[in-house]
Amino acid sequence: MQIAVNAACLRQDMPADTGRVATEIILAMCRQQPGHQFTLFFDGEIPTGLSFPANVTKVILPLKGNKAWHLYWWLEWQLVRAMKPFRPDMFLGLDGALPLRSKLPAGLLVRDLSFLRDAGLQPGVQQRALKKNTAKYLERARRIAVLSDTSRDEILRYAPAVKDKLTRLDTGLSTLYKPLEWEQRESVKKAFTGGAEYFLVTGSLHPRNNIIPVLKAFSALKKRQRSNIKLVLAGTITAAGADIAVALQSYKFRQDVVNVEAADEDTLARLTGAAYALVYPSRFEGLALPIYAAHRCEVPVIALDSAAAREAGGDTVLYADPASLDDLSEKMSLLYKDEQLRTRLLAKLPPIKPFSSWEQAAAQLWTHLTA
Repeated sequence: MQIAVNAACLRQDMPADTGRVATEIILAMCRQQPGHQFTLFFDGEIPTGLSFPANVTKVILPLKGNKAWHLYWWLEWQLVRAMKPFRPDMFLGLDGALPLRSKLPAGLLVRDLSFLRDAGLQPGVQQRALKKNTAKYLERARRIAVLSDTSRDEILRYAPAVKDKLTRLDTGLSTLYKPLEWEQRESVKKAFTGGAEYFLVTGSLHPRNNIIPVLKAFSALKKRQRSNIKLVLAGTITAAGADIAVALQSYKFRQDVVNVEAADEDTLARLTGAAYALVYPSRFEGLALPIYAAHRCEVPVIALDSAAAREAGGDTVLYADPASLDDLSEKMSLLYKDEQLRTRLLAKLPPIKPFSSWEQAAAQLWTHLTA
């Protein structure tokens, strides 16, 4: 079987920003299905460091610009034309989109629906295109897969008719995420924060990740506690987050904020394992993967209350009111000064699931696509 894959989204698929979920799933699927051929279509330079199995053909179709018509032309004309010589039997869209001009049986991996609230990580023009066409994509798709109960419920509210072709994949996580010994934690802290304890925020510098509210809450904590605790921001500085990067330059406690850009999985796992606590401020993501990572590392979590955070954290997380900066700061201060609370939260952590990677999800997706 020949499978054509829109792999354009892999170019922005970073561990700290998106969890590298699409990359892990498609590469695992290609490895698991050596008897089938996969053609991955990219809209620009292929990310370095990716190792593709022998049954993968890579094709670069350069995107000509960033306007809405450029995106339309690439998906509906360039991609459709480029797929024809390969005579594919199936199309897989890793970003929730498919070419409506194509008659191929299509599957979709829908990782996130935050663009419906204009809160996606995609550039604005791409968010608007997805918002305009997602109902058509879901209707046209033969199979649809999501990564969480939160995303499944949101899709069914948005398009209830797709219920019979929708499946929820198991959540995976790299084995790099694990509890660290005291000496390992001290080594990580020395490398990134000069030995100081720190709160970790995993996610790109983007308005949807509520970085400014976290900075304001951290300021209140610093004024209240007068400690040397630091804040580590692990994620890419996006175009939409440029104002946040500028604001950091004049931030009163900028010497206590460490920004770690383009962290690979190993670095992110070590940062997570050595953190005093994870702060999860995103409210509209479908999958709160950083919470699962913190649990695996036995690190407590403070989260702005949201459906995805509740799904991932249950009663193991300290939730803050999204409408109250004071509440977030209070929760950070409370966890910092109350070791017994920290211990109680860690005691509630669920047992580790038997699988530890995205291999299971890739196998489930293949079964769903070929059923």
